[in-house]
Amino acid sequence: MACRICLNPYRHKVLRLTSQLLLHPSPAQLASQADTIASLTNQRNMLLHQSADERQRWQAERDSWDRIADVLTAKARAVHEPAVRDQETQRYIARLEDDVKASRRRLADTQTRLSTLESEMSRLRPLLSMQATILRD
Repeated sequence: MACRICLNPYRHKVLRLTSQLLLHPSPAQLASQADTIASLTNQRNMLLHQSADERQRWQAERDSWDRIADVLTAKARAVHEPAVRDQETQRYIARLEDDVKASRRRLADTQTRLSTLESEMSRLRPLLSMQATILRD
């Protein structure tokens, strides 16, 4: 019982000292605590932002790998299926034929313009030679 009595005054003294600090904290202590809380809040926000960025980056990488796997699977399937290869070849040939037709049209247009310009030049040649003789006189 003597020990309890010894601890009791000590306990009361500690409670009185700490309760005084809790009830009336100093402005410096409040400012320090506010700075610490703000710093911790900023750190937490930064960590949350970094975590979200990492999740997005990993998701984008997973999506990229999925697309690559799909393309490689489709190509592997296409190589092994002759009907698919035949269709691709026919599409390629059709594209080439369209290109040839377009080139032939452009060639025909160019030849028509060239013949028109040559005929105009042949009509202008006598006029130009007459102007040259008139200018000399």
